Amino acid sequence: MKYFRLLPGLFTGLACLTLAAPASAALYTADYGNQIANISDCDDCYSSPVSLGSGQSINFFGSTYNSLYVGSNGYVTFGSGQNGFTPAALDAQTLAPMIAGLFTDLDSRSDALSNVYVNTDLAGQIVVTWSQMGHYSQNYSVRSTFQLVIRSDQYGFDSSEGQIGFFYDTITDASSASAGFGDGLSTVNDGEVALFFGPASGASQDDPRWFRLRDGIPDDPASVPEPGMAALLAVGLLGLGLNRRRKQA
Repeated sequence: MKYFRLLPGLFTGLACLTLAAPASAALYTADYGNQIANISDCDDCYSSPVSLGSGQSINFFGSTYNSLYVGSNGYVTFGSGQNGFTPAALDAQTLAPMIAGLFTDLDSRSDALSNVYVNTDLAGQIVVTWSQMGHYSQNYSVRSTFQLVIRSDQYGFDSSEGQIGFFYDTITDASSASAGFGDGLSTVNDGEVALFFGPASGASQDDPRWFRLRDGIPDDPASVPEPGMAALLAVGLLGLGLNRRRKQA
């Protein structure tokens, strides 16, 4: 019978943990925003600067930026636009400071379905969506849909989220691709995170992933227990402890 006496406290803890769990979804938002015309019908091109908004900026690997460039090949860069199409491990690429959702040789020419969008509705947040992109050269028998969420240092995000988010929908392209963070330097430095480097279709199996920037350096919050989660675990353990005390009394 003692096990049944423990159940109320256990259920209390589990209920709290369930409430804290982030919602699961393939993409962060279904609101893609506006189509970026000049990179929605092209091969190896990039957008004009996309602003984080008035008074918004981001420290990325020690440099501060108030805008970014969207590349048609699945990444955003800081400081300059890039049209590189050969994927490389993110700690080795030297194009520019980069966040890559799916760095590979994507193609959107002469295809109505493959487009790139940007949503800047919230000050300090940029959501970029590469929707149903094909692969070079105009191979639309394979498709890739994914999102990057980039937030400024001033943006107040929920403790269950982060500053940089990677989200993947269905990806059928098996070509080589890379994803993660790179500072654009030839040397390997702290914070250069490779989420993966292999067949692009492997990304479709990944769960949504959030990262924080600590003094401009990417940091995976999944590797460190969140204070809020630790508190919820404590509540669950407290519930168990109270039931044990009742048993002893």
